[in-house]
Amino acid sequence: MKLAFRLRFFVLCALVLLLTACGPGTKLQPPAAGIQELQALPNGQWQLTLRIQNYSYDTAMHVYALDAALTLGGTNAGHIAVSPALDIPAMSADTAIATITPSAAARAALANVKANAIAYELKGSLNAGKGESGKAQSFDLDGKGYLSPVPGVANTWR
Repeated sequence: MKLAFRLRFFVLCALVLLLTACGPGTKLQPPAAGIQELQALPNGQWQLTLRIQNYSYDTAMHVYALDAALTLGGTNAGHIAVSPALDIPAMSADTAIATITPSAAARAALANVKANAIAYELKGSLNAGKGESGKAQSFDLDGKGYLSPVPGVANTWR
């Protein structure tokens, strides 16, 4: 009698485990983006190295596009639009390059930084999906951080 009960209990547990494996799968966690490096180019433009982070612990992510407004030191600096086509493994990051023409006020704010840090904010959206064949999802992007001049490297902030 006890053996039959244990056998039924074991079969029931096995069925429950099998059914949970048939679930919808893992969900892509909201990614993040920030500025890894800003370089002021001789022509007045800025080259931004953007670091895009995949926080999904078991799902690779394909980044289709990043579209964001850049604020530097409280000043509107410009608009970033890039389609990097990056494949980022789970719990990893990769970089994309974007070039913008900053506003005059943002250029002045960056020039006045001297040896101090300046706050920045990226506000917009990041389109990504599960792997390259995954359907694109739009995630809100609100990246904040600080940039400081790189010692010994002119016109570069990290």
